[in-house]
Amino acid sequence: MNINRQIHEFLQKLPNLEGKKVAIGYSAGADSTVLLHIMAQKAKHFKFDLEAVFFSHDGSPINDGEDKNLNLAKKTCEDLGVNLIDVSLEMKKNSQKSWEQLGREGRLSFYKKSDYDYVFLGHHQDDQNETTMMQIMRGGGRGTGAMKIKDGIFCRPMLSVNKKEIYEFLNKNKLSWIEDPTNVNTEFTRNWWRNEGLPKLEEHYPSYRQSLENFRKKQSSLHKIAFDMAKIDGLENILEGNPVNIKNLSEDRVNNLLSYTFSAIGKYIENNKLENWLKQGKAKKSAEIITGDFSFSYNNGFISLKSVEKENKNQIKSLNF
Repeated sequence: MNINRQIHEFLQKLPNLEGKKVAIGYSAGADSTVLLHIMAQKAKHFKFDLEAVFFSHDGSPINDGEDKNLNLAKKTCEDLGVNLIDVSLEMKKNSQKSWEQLGREGRLSFYKKSDYDYVFLGHHQDDQNETTMMQIMRGGGRGTGAMKIKDGIFCRPMLSVNKKEIYEFLNKNKLSWIEDPTNVNTEFTRNWWRNEGLPKLEEHYPSYRQSLENFRKKQSSLHKIAFDMAKIDGLENILEGNPVNIKNLSEDRVNNLLSYTFSAIGKYIENNKLENWLKQGKAKKSAEIITGDFSFSYNNGFISLKSVEKENKNQIKSLNF
């Protein structure tokens, strides 16, 4: 199936798009250029309002060459009749976060504050494989299921498209794009996997792409089961501020319940601190652990979440694990 048809069929599955405000994350790179040209055509057919969003990552290595990309982005959008939004992100080095993570968080923050009905991103199959390998090396967890084709307002209709197909589309349609100069900088973990790690893996496992796709499907299924189990064990009650009885739960089920609770409120507690909290609670029948504006209490076999901000109480309803 060609890229055009894949995106068309994805759009057909969305609710009525007429009059909806749709954004495309556009960098003038290969992936987003293909997505922009196809979506510009689809906007006329499905009658949605399309904007392209270009991010400048000021003060970081990611900003290298972005002026050139922005100039091409302006010309391309003008030719296509698509409105371009130029967003400048003020990047400040953080010893606990990489430039990649800071940029990702900045872009995500912009989109969440926007009024877009959908945000389309040009992630493809090779991005998916890089993400999977990075998550595995970080210890696994829900991240090994990698990116979803639709996650809230975020849409990634090219996740089954590989890079070779993207270049074939660009060349066939004689489109202009700019290769990101930072893509060859292997100081960025993703770039190392892209330029060194995955090519080496392919030498020994030529069919690794299909293997990783099968792995992601299995992981996604397991995470859905784990999420359902967390709900059975009291996830919604905890988020509503009610105490939950964990006396009869195995250690694995308690850890699973707490893991999804932390995800729902956007917090993280190191495993050793969590283990000490539970041990202390079971020994003294009472213990408390605090993370940000939230506190978890253990009282005689019951755990509860306190000081939950109002905006977080119903967050479970919008989660898609």
